[in-house]
Amino acid sequence: MIDNERRLEMTLRQQPKHLLPQAANHCWFHDPAKALCLKLAGTPGARRPLAGVCDSARCPQATHHPCHLPVWRSHAANHKAFLANPRFPKGEKTRLMPELERAQRVVDEIITARAAGGGE
Repeated sequence: MIDNERRLEMTLRQQPKHLLPQAANHCWFHDPAKALCLKLAGTPGARRPLAGVCDSARCPQATHHPCHLPVWRSHAANHKAFLANPRFPKGEKTRLMPELERAQRVVDEIITARAAGGGE
């Protein structure tokens, strides 16, 4: 957690090649060996992240900020709608439940961080 804007500015000046802003997260691609997207795609030797394979709710190099909250709220709401539909197959409901829990965890973490003064 960065407590002031000057420290954030200095961090960003040192790390511009590592920061990759995306719609649902900021990817701090420091270590390809830790990148979940590369592991999921089976390309551990790659030197750039694969945004299309990103699972930022589980990746240790991803961070979520208040600007990402609408995306994650929408993601959780869509999952809740599917799970509430009685015609949705039971097997799919079982598969979606962990995804909903991850999305809700990210929403809760963003809200908690913002309330604690870590917002943008």
